[in-house]
Amino acid sequence: MAQPASALPPRGPATGPTGRIIATASVAVTSAFAGGALLTQTVIVPHWREMDPAAFLSEFASSGPATGATVFPFEVASVLLLSMTTYSTVTNRRPGRLAWALATTCMVGTFVLLPIYFLGANLAMLDPAFPPRAVHAELTSWYRWNWIRTGLGLASAVLSCIALTASRRENATTSR
Repeated sequence: MAQPASALPPRGPATGPTGRIIATASVAVTSAFAGGALLTQTVIVPHWREMDPAAFLSEFASSGPATGATVFPFEVASVLLLSMTTYSTVTNRRPGRLAWALATTCMVGTFVLLPIYFLGANLAMLDPAFPPRAVHAELTSWYRWNWIRTGLGLASAVLSCIALTASRRENATTSR
């Protein structure tokens, strides 16, 4: 006779103490990404938009890739760690699985926006032939797209915190 899923031992890469570490790390890197995206959106991009277009293109040549190189590893780590945690919690029918799944979906959404918009836009503005007269329109578009990315990152951070809290509550009640 088959045992109910809750009676089976947990399985998957993100179970037990290792699973708790992975889940906590996923919240940390997701929150770091969300914070970086929010900082970019509320401080860096407004500064870029106030600049003379030619000066912006010169600054973007160094600060654009540096910003991406800083934030991108957190985005990749977040997607990987959230995916592992979601897989484990869904497979083992643990509390918080819906919030983990939604957090993962939001972070995958930030990742999908890279080839949809950001890669092409960033490469265009890094091209020395990019016309300064086109900077205002491109930064207006970039700003709008980045609010979507920032919102998804923030939603993922909140959802992953909710999920981690739900899983910690289960651990507290089962360890009594």
